[in-house]
Amino acid sequence: MTTAGALPEPVTLLALAQAALLDQIDRDDAHHACQRLLADLALALGRRVTVDLDSVGGTCAAPGPGGTLRLPLHHLGQPLGQLCLMPGADLDPAHAAAELSDVLRALSALLARERLDGAGVANQAAGTETDTDTDTDTDTDTDSSSSSSSSARRAAGSQGQLIRAALVGAGTFVWEWDIPSDRLGDIDEGFEQLGYPPATARRTQQDWDALIHPDDLAGNHAAYLQHASGECAIYEHNYRARAGDGRWRWLQERGRIVDWCADGTPRRMVGTQTDITDRRRADAEASAAMDRLGKLAAHVPGVLFQYQRQADGEAHFSYLSERSTDLFGLPPGQMTQDAPALLRRVTRDERAGVADSIAQSAATLQPWVQEFGVYRADGVLRRIRGSATPQPDADGSTVWHGYFEDVTEAHALARAQSEKAVAEAANRSKTEFLSRMSHELRTPLNAVLGFAQLLAIDARAPLLGEQQRRVALIQQSGEHLLALIDDLLDLTGIEAGRLTITPTAVLLAPLVDDALAMAQAAARRDDLLLLHERTDTTAADGETQSGGVAWADRRRLQQVLLNLLSNAVKYNRPGGSVRVRTDRVLGQARIQVIDTGLGLTTDECTHLFEPFNRLRQAHGAIEGSGIGLAVTRGLVLLMGGTISVCSTAGEGSTFSVMLPLPPPAS
Repeated sequence: MTTAGALPEPVTLLALAQAALLDQIDRDDAHHACQRLLADLALALGRRVTVDLDSVGGTCAAPGPGGTLRLPLHHLGQPLGQLCLMPGADLDPAHAAAELSDVLRALSALLARERLDGAGVANQAAGTETDTDTDTDTDTDTDSSSSSSSSARRAAGSQGQLIRAALVGAGTFVWEWDIPSDRLGDIDEGFEQLGYPPATARRTQQDWDALIHPDDLAGNHAAYLQHASGECAIYEHNYRARAGDGRWRWLQERGRIVDWCADGTPRRMVGTQTDITDRRRADAEASAAMDRLGKLAAHVPGVLFQYQRQADGEAHFSYLSERSTDLFGLPPGQMTQDAPALLRRVTRDERAGVADSIAQSAATLQPWVQEFGVYRADGVLRRIRGSATPQPDADGSTVWHGYFEDVTEAHALARAQSEKAVAEAANRSKTEFLSRMSHELRTPLNAVLGFAQLLAIDARAPLLGEQQRRVALIQQSGEHLLALIDDLLDLTGIEAGRLTITPTAVLLAPLVDDALAMAQAAARRDDLLLLHERTDTTAADGETQSGGVAWADRRRLQQVLLNLLSNAVKYNRPGGSVRVRTDRVLGQARIQVIDTGLGLTTDECTHLFEPFNRLRQAHGAIEGSGIGLAVTRGLVLLMGGTISVCSTAGEGSTFSVMLPLPPPAS
């Protein structure tokens, strides 16, 4: 007699038997319970375990070296087959039969139930191929009728087997997890699905987790915890698993806890697993194609669409690009679900015409082109132009592929161009009128000023004190009016393009000194300080030039500077200052007039150079016509320069005139 080999503790074997019987009660699937028991037993024993239904009876005699130990299976005195342990030479037959008695009774009961269900195990090994071992020292009597009946059972199969076969054909297998022991049932199909050979040693969830991509492990566990805590009715998660060829496969796993321990913790969970790698690849390719289309459509200013109209008039948008949100205020998803939503936003008086044009295009299969107004979701009215080409379908429907574009700005531009043409015509008429009127006013005004001067200097009839004051007022008002007429003539000449300039190299320092001298009298009245800040520059011939030089018309540049100084003095505060700075910046001559006066707001700076616009001073006490800065800007532009202002209300303003430098000597 051989020495008894090592067997699991009796309590472990009893637990295996009880788990299989509970599985039968829960599932009502004897075949599944048998397979679970055989798989768990094989793992516990560390050897191959099979059931031979074609061999019944026999004894527990010891097998030869490396042979198979066969233990009889019977239920209610009826022989059912043999439990085969491989290898079994190290086991004492009687001792093994006694130790495995609970397992043998449970397995026999399950086989009897399976026979009643018309099913058979058919030499199915736990995690191995069908047993073909013929090396045994025990003779077995073969009953032909028993063999025939077992073959019939194998052919019939159980309903559970058929269901599993169907699932496998669909790339899905069923798994079971005993949570307290971390044991997985039916997991061989999962390893096979990934291209691994059967291995009875891999039976725990920890073994399976080793195949899951590290980046997906946490999410997988979180999905299980959400289900275990009752947040989700089922556990569901997609993750990557390492296949036998080293590549990652995508698996879709679903499951549900079906049994709980007495303390409320999960005990058993069942579920399915499907390989979705090909499906994800197809979805990714379709998604990539849609992304490409979306990216192309995102750079198109309008909306690309596909519109389908059934023969009964029912219609829907099959596709709309993302621009529909900008164009209509309606996202693509909403419009694909509710196509009439767009028609409801069409202006009331155009709605019927749009619907009729679609019906006519469907009837004639002529291109659809329509322009209409649409109220966006925010209430803004936009003009939309739609164009599409119809195509009949086999089911009698019509499909249009087309494009919506916003033509609101185009309409506004056309109106603006028309209004601009009208305004330009009116402006030309105004300019001509002002020019003629200024010339007409100049002649009598010169006469008035001439006679006023004669009255002031007539020694034969000298004026009395009050008369002198009155004549002085006539002269002062006349000169002011004459300056205004001159500004008007300059402005009309600039606008009409009749004003000519003669640019020369102008030394800025003496020009600024002359202008400051002319403004000194007005500055003295308000105790203003006038300063000239100059920067010496070097000319092309190497000569140092104080204050720099500009390419400009000297008389017109002096007029520009006097206008700026006049405003700086007029709108300053008592005791303030006016500084004139000349230098060279970025290859240009710069003149800056900096005052400490009232300053301007940002909005006032925007309208500062408009003719006749005196801003807040329109109703103020300071005299002015609002022409000077418009003339100043026009003169600077004629000389090829630019003028800008930087101002802060209450702190003062800085006017900067940029002028070109003289061209190099030839």
